[in-house]
Amino acid sequence: MNQPSHRFRAICFGIALLLVSPTAVLALPSLAVDKTDEKQEEAAQKAFDELDAKMSEAQEEYYKPLSEAQAKGLSPKEMEKIELDPELDPVKVVGPEMLKAIEKYAGTEAALKACDQMIALGGRSEGQAWMVEKVFGLLEAHYMENEDLINVVRYAYYGSSSPALLQFLDTVISGSPHRKVQAASCYALAKIKGKKEETRSEGLALLKKVQDDYGDVVYRGDRVYADKVKGDLFEMENLQVGCVAPEIIGKEISGSLMQLSAFRGKVVLLDFWGDW
Repeated sequence: MNQPSHRFRAICFGIALLLVSPTAVLALPSLAVDKTDEKQEEAAQKAFDELDAKMSEAQEEYYKPLSEAQAKGLSPKEMEKIELDPELDPVKVVGPEMLKAIEKYAGTEAALKACDQMIALGGRSEGQAWMVEKVFGLLEAHYMENEDLINVVRYAYYGSSSPALLQFLDTVISGSPHRKVQAASCYALAKIKGKKEETRSEGLALLKKVQDDYGDVVYRGDRVYADKVKGDLFEMENLQVGCVAPEIIGKEISGSLMQLSAFRGKVVLLDFWGDW
């Protein structure tokens, strides 16, 4: 059989198979991709499990002087004088290797979790901000459309307030296709900007944006952002340095009625406590 006839027969066979079952032909490549993704995810998980073990060992070594001092019964004041070796900083020791693994397995869920870990650790590690900035770049490049990005941005306001983090959150608000990720990023950015007097007005505007644009988005459980930001808005508008304290009315230990405004002009110490 000559080459053109062979090619013609192959084309006819392909058309016939497609007519009988179009999904069968289309399903074959997707099965291969699924298997490849699964293997990649398994390899990534194994790599990051090993790196987690290394990080734990590095942390144990870094804090060893404090552990030994505690075992000897040193007082907290004495322990404060102990200086830890910056060269043994776990992020400095293991961070570069973890960063390479994130680059290698970018796109996997395991790498996404590692990004979150690197942001948390790097934000507390002096001199390692460059790693965190690189992680933000990888997140923007590989996870902007991933719904699980919410796990990275949801509590970002508990970490550092570096310019790189602010820029990343702003990028997520405009770049993520998922409203819940946008809402979480907008809320985190509002909380961070609300901490400083010079950016408080921006934080307030962002909180109102969360209320107006994402009020119906679920924050946690059955609680939506419209409910979540009520307390934040009140705090940012009424509980800042220089604001007049809101009225507090209650009973003294003796049972007599007491209201805060009666002490206006005097120094008042308010001690809020609870037994949780």
